[in-house]
Amino acid sequence: ICGGGISGTSVAYHLAKRGKRVCLFERDAIGRGGATGVSGGLVSAPVFWQDSACQHLARRSLHMYTKLAQDRQFRFARCGRVYLATSKPNEIILRRMYSRGVIHNNEIELIDCPSEMLARWPFLQTEDVQLALFSPEDVALDPVALCQELAQQAQQAGALIYENCAVDEVFLNDERQIYAVNTANGLIETSVFVDASGIWTGRVLTKSLPFRHIQTAAYPCTYTYIHSTKLPTGAVSDITPIFNDLDGKVMIRATGFKTLCAGFPEDGIRPVPRQGAAYGVWHHPEPDWDLFNSSLERLLHRCPVLGEIDHGDLICGMEAYTPDNSPILGESSQARGYYVVNGLNGQGLSLAGGLGEILADWICDGVPQIDVAHLDVARFLEAHANSQYLMERVPEIAALTYSNTYYTHQCHTARNLRMSPIYHQLRDAGATFGEIMGYERPLWFEKNPKPNRNALYCGQDALIGKPVWFDCVAAEYEACRERVALVDMSSFTKFDITGSDAVKFLQYLCSANIDRPIGTTVYTGMQHERGGYVTDCTLSRLSDTRYVYLLSIKYLRIFGRNSLFQLFYDCDVTGMYTALDVVGPSSRYLMSDITEMSMSAQDFPTFNCKEISIGMATGIRAISVTHCGELGWVIYIPNEVAQNVYERVIDAGREYSLLHAGYYTLRQLRIEKFYVYWGQDINATVTPVECGRSFRVDFKKDFIGKEALERQVERGVSRRFVQLLVDKHNRDTDPWPQGGELVFRYPVGLTTSAAYGFTLGCQVCIAYVENPEFGISVDFLNKGSYEVDIAGKRFPVRVNLHSPSLPMISSEHPLHYRPTQ
Repeated sequence: ICGGGISGTSVAYHLAKRGKRVCLFERDAIGRGGATGVSGGLVSAPVFWQDSACQHLARRSLHMYTKLAQDRQFRFARCGRVYLATSKPNEIILRRMYSRGVIHNNEIELIDCPSEMLARWPFLQTEDVQLALFSPEDVALDPVALCQELAQQAQQAGALIYENCAVDEVFLNDERQIYAVNTANGLIETSVFVDASGIWTGRVLTKSLPFRHIQTAAYPCTYTYIHSTKLPTGAVSDITPIFNDLDGKVMIRATGFKTLCAGFPEDGIRPVPRQGAAYGVWHHPEPDWDLFNSSLERLLHRCPVLGEIDHGDLICGMEAYTPDNSPILGESSQARGYYVVNGLNGQGLSLAGGLGEILADWICDGVPQIDVAHLDVARFLEAHANSQYLMERVPEIAALTYSNTYYTHQCHTARNLRMSPIYHQLRDAGATFGEIMGYERPLWFEKNPKPNRNALYCGQDALIGKPVWFDCVAAEYEACRERVALVDMSSFTKFDITGSDAVKFLQYLCSANIDRPIGTTVYTGMQHERGGYVTDCTLSRLSDTRYVYLLSIKYLRIFGRNSLFQLFYDCDVTGMYTALDVVGPSSRYLMSDITEMSMSAQDFPTFNCKEISIGMATGIRAISVTHCGELGWVIYIPNEVAQNVYERVIDAGREYSLLHAGYYTLRQLRIEKFYVYWGQDINATVTPVECGRSFRVDFKKDFIGKEALERQVERGVSRRFVQLLVDKHNRDTDPWPQGGELVFRYPVGLTTSAAYGFTLGCQVCIAYVENPEFGISVDFLNKGSYEVDIAGKRFPVRVNLHSPSLPMISSEHPLHYRPTQ
């Protein structure tokens, strides 16, 4: 293990407890060499996170730190934290935090009276505060003592700890498997190396790799705080809460002997420069009072008595941040046995205890105990490790250290990196773009776009009332359901898979039968040994030994890490094709107009794939699957003819009143039809039996995870995915579901995604319902009365076990297309 901060010592502690032979190397002293040494020692409670995996990590961290403090008596204060909101959006965020926190801790409080706030915390200015949330579980501790205690306990379990000893080089064999590590104390043979070196992660020399080191999508940013004397008031002590002003982006920790104040404005944060420096050597910037000035003004507004104490010391620390504000964890896709834990985005102490436990289980058992695909180091592409990209992005991420973001959140920095060949035509047509994995895709289309508008969507949707895109998406939805629409799906990942063993290995990887006639398209999951989803995708057979494979662009390299997948030739052709989704009941007529091939229901039914020509362009693959349950085709067009084909589709579509549509429209369509989405609704912890997809599994053949699924079919399941239709909800004035809402009969589940159902006329959620003690049955689901909690407000819901039958303009209604049965 390289790194003796909180991450490295946590991993060492958990691995040693599991009986592994562990050596930890720290170039300085344990707990003093990096971000941990200058940390304020503040630990955020699980209630802060919207993401369930981060909630789990934070809870495990708190549990571990509490136990260690009880046993060893280092500084540990369960002081709690107060979040302050002065705006309506942040008020809703606090109400959502309260909803998910109150079931775990009944001491959590919401306070909406400024005078009550002032009575409890008289040194604060509270007149402009609309709502305060008190989280009782937050902790302030001694981070150096914590690291030293973890290292000591690891030593007692057999680990070897080397201080003032750097790791110089990692050695790989011809198969890129680690076999040794060179240190200042000599060479150590090992097959597992954990890089937990903070801002130096990925900087260890690895000569056999193309860049002579692994690439990681994390980059250091500065953060600045004031360390000063005690506030001139008797109202503070060691258990005085931490205060976070969400709108002011400032934080105050006042105790009986000191005061810490920090600010997180984007314009006051800088990436750490390293131009001209030796690789892995960072220039530590000096504290800058001018940069801190805006935060200081907000701090003085919130706590006026700060102006009466000495200005104290301005301290500048460095922390590694990632492009998506989530930590990176797991085995690198670039080197086998090279594990990484890094990019904790200013929340290192809050998450590192749980991350160390998860990584130890991953190393020992081969799999993590929870789904961490969205934290996996392999989720990023090479482009995300580009220094310029990271330097532009990470100050924005650092400014979100104490902000809650949701699935609709879009960054404004490091945009327009990857675009489809028709990007400019789509922008001119009114597209508002959002980014996924660096790829710009249309979210919706403005009806009357202004020529010089900013076409990049930034921030996130309003949490209460209709979002800005509602009317635009309503029109696009109507076109998809009643006429025809065109959706750019170029951002989806596309593989050409070729090889004499392609059928054999795909049959083993896929739970559906993919040995189907040439021209057939199959929707299938790929499971791991416990039956959960590694991914789901569509496979189209082009020849006896060739398939085209389509999946979400997210987590591509995680899937590519599967050794079985590497046994035959695979080629990522995402950048070679433009993908257009022609959706709607008039799509068959439109397609017939632009190609000479028969597009009749008899000649080109759903779940088929053919090569067609459109106008002068040849080599176009048409697949009769739309991924949203409507009639239509996705056409894969070679990039060199993409603009020509796009213009022909638009020209021919005028006869059918074709509209452009964006990703948000596909989202509304798929959730209304109960299409679960991998990476958001389903993941490695969910099986086809639990989400109503077992009918797509071919139990007559052998595949990974078959035995686990057979056991579930035989014994039944304790969890089932359902669709919820929300009643008594006012779309104009009530908070909208975002995913992560609690489902009540008693607390029985969580929503995973949500959308407005334009046909059903209500909010629609996909959720899972659990009954661990007695299992889930149809009778159990039908007899219950259910509610969903949206930002503290309960709404009754109707439960659907299967996809609803929505009225369709087209006479075609392919029953086999139903997503659940």
